[in-house]
Amino acid sequence: MNPRKICVLLLSCILVSSLWGQKPKVYLLNADTLMSVQQSVFKGEKRYLSAAKKLMRDAEKVLKMEIPAITDKELVPPSGDKRDYYSLSRYWWPDPKKEDGLPYIRRDGETNPETESIPDNKNLNTFMKSVTTLAWAYFYSGDEKYAESAVVWLRTWLINPETRMNPNLRFSQQVRGRDIERGTGILDAREFSQFVDAIGIVQMSRSFPSEENAKITQWFKDYLQWLVESPNGISESNAQNNHGTWYDVQTTAIALFVGDKARALQICEKAKTKRIAYQITPEGKEPEELVRTLSWHYSQFNLYALTRLADLARNVNVDLWNFSTTDGRSIRTCLDYLIPFADKEKKWEATQIKEMTFEALSMTAMRAAAVYGNEKYLNVFNKFYAGNRETDRTILQYGVVFGR
Repeated sequence: MNPRKICVLLLSCILVSSLWGQKPKVYLLNADTLMSVQQSVFKGEKRYLSAAKKLMRDAEKVLKMEIPAITDKELVPPSGDKRDYYSLSRYWWPDPKKEDGLPYIRRDGETNPETESIPDNKNLNTFMKSVTTLAWAYFYSGDEKYAESAVVWLRTWLINPETRMNPNLRFSQQVRGRDIERGTGILDAREFSQFVDAIGIVQMSRSFPSEENAKITQWFKDYLQWLVESPNGISESNAQNNHGTWYDVQTTAIALFVGDKARALQICEKAKTKRIAYQITPEGKEPEELVRTLSWHYSQFNLYALTRLADLARNVNVDLWNFSTTDGRSIRTCLDYLIPFADKEKKWEATQIKEMTFEALSMTAMRAAAVYGNEKYLNVFNKFYAGNRETDRTILQYGVVFGR
């Protein structure tokens, strides 16, 4: 063998040695699936090669990025502290009947571009997406540089006193002219529910000091306490539509991450009646979402949240995927109800002011195929999934091979 190839091979062995055989601490994804795909990537199996290469290219771009911070904004939240997350509610607009436009009025489904004037939502999502990209690049390459960079991002957002985000969402989705805190803004941080998996990956690295890991865990403990005790969190917990479901998803994931399995169990058990039995009719309709001007979007959105909650619930031995009421209200009933509309076998009659898309439905169908072992759902995924069929990260996270 060429000496250079031997050196590359030895280097690769050194890089992956700290990861090989280590089970990742994840809550949303399946650890065994991840390990199987990881070993296939390390072996250079062709079916995952394009996706792995694309992941590394994405991670290299993140390495060159300037890290935004929660304090990178001109508009200051009512608290006067730029470390508080701040956003405007997207569907609220100036009242044309008022000279100053105040208080704002709701135009459901129509996004006010003024929301872009505060970058916190964009920056928070950039933070979560960037750390997630770095975490997976580390997991599928063994290269510590990705974990090292992820730790820098985590320090900026969750540890450093000058730039860390305060562990609350008191001023999220504010409405101008209505000076009250709103629970609805908790939805802005719904991707924390998969972000904790990324942190679990980074925890495997020697680049993540234990004392900093402890500080990040404490940040999430403080945030969880705010979620369950604040008027904002209590209000969102009581929401009967997708907001309540996503609250359960986020709170469950964080409870699992910080080791509060009792709380996670409580939320997931209650979801049987509080979410599935209440939100879904025996036919599979979701009445709380059908009243929206984007009824198709929100029907998919809520079902997707329910399936994410079902994935999390497996960590506390609660089976939401197969739960059904005596009259047939279930996740599967809801999915089966929506599919014919995507297939154009039925016409969607409820209000949908924007073009129908199918991304959330396709991802739900893919995960349902794995749970139920039903090829029909895999066919739905293959038909409607809009991602790149060779390079999409879904291939690595779920072990999906398109067309099979």
